[in-house]
Amino acid sequence: MYTMHEAPVTAVSTGRAGTLRLALGLNALVAAFALAVKFGYTLTTDDPQFPTVLGRFGNELCYFTIESNIIVVIVCALLAWGGPRRRWVAGAPRLTGQVCITITGIVYYALLASDEHFVGLAKVGDVLAHAVSPLLFVGTWLLLGPRGRLHRFHVAQMVAFPAAWVALTLVRGAITDVYPYDFVDVGANGYVSVLLTIAGLTAAAAAMAAAAVWFDRRSPGRPVAG
Repeated sequence: MYTMHEAPVTAVSTGRAGTLRLALGLNALVAAFALAVKFGYTLTTDDPQFPTVLGRFGNELCYFTIESNIIVVIVCALLAWGGPRRRWVAGAPRLTGQVCITITGIVYYALLASDEHFVGLAKVGDVLAHAVSPLLFVGTWLLLGPRGRLHRFHVAQMVAFPAAWVALTLVRGAITDVYPYDFVDVGANGYVSVLLTIAGLTAAAAAMAAAAVWFDRRSPGRPVAG
């Protein structure tokens, strides 16, 4: 039985569901390792703006990359090991993670990668967070599902997270004059330029989410982990 907002999910073999759990578990571990590396690098690297470990930790949490990968870890872990009661995670939470981690990868390699000069383990963490994690998350959904869990109202719910990130980033920046990325730096670019950039990214995020819902409702059934 399913509600008027929820389409039935096609039954599949245990083996296929197991493959989905394996892929989700791998994605959770990759994203978690990337986060561990990035936090480890940040906490052990001197920063004149944030001389304390706690300050550097708090600043790192403000990056969209970090928050997107945290969502990936939580969503993948709940879908892989949370059981049937966690199937709701395949709706708005999964869509939010999917759009945000995709934007993370695209924006990083389009606008930010040329300014980064990581080496060694820090470089590995950077690639895992910005390339491998997004490809695993989106690829797993495209190839394995879960399918039949996305609805149009999830698009608006997804937009709530990046909107909250933008609001907090701008408020924090106005107080501290510290911004996680150059393209949201109001001091350097002005409010008009920053708001136009944000509006463009928000529109792109909503379009991605709507396309994902469209694809989900019109593609064959896939397993739901748990």
